[in-house]
Amino acid sequence: MPIASLLSHARVSTSERALDRPAALAAVADLIGQPGALEALLQREQMGSTAIGHGVAVPHGRLADLKEPAGAFLRLATPTTFEDQEVDLLFALLMPTDNPQLHLHALADVAALFSDENLRERLRNARDDDALFHLLTEGAAP
Repeated sequence: MPIASLLSHARVSTSERALDRPAALAAVADLIGQPGALEALLQREQMGSTAIGHGVAVPHGRLADLKEPAGAFLRLATPTTFEDQEVDLLFALLMPTDNPQLHLHALADVAALFSDENLRERLRNARDDDALFHLLTEGAAP
């Protein structure tokens, strides 16, 4: 699934204030803008941390009323802790409940994207939301 199809410019942002994990999840859920987004992300996070290493977390969940997959990206100015890992890059993913295979493919694509050390560094050094959006939608694969 192309990452660009999951994002819009309005769902890519930076946070200048320090956030704890619940506040970071709330901020990225707000970016997605779907009713029930925060609850879905929190429910999944209760099963175990969605941190995948290298300062990245991929909070995700499913929503019954969601028609299209949706993603959001948040870069934190100050890392927060997801269980025992420091996280400053969050890519949240919400998927419709009726297609679990699509959910797994999207998670794999996002994990592959953030396995690129160069991309992670470029995201951390991006000057603003426009640069972040460009890197996520045009400057990287998948």
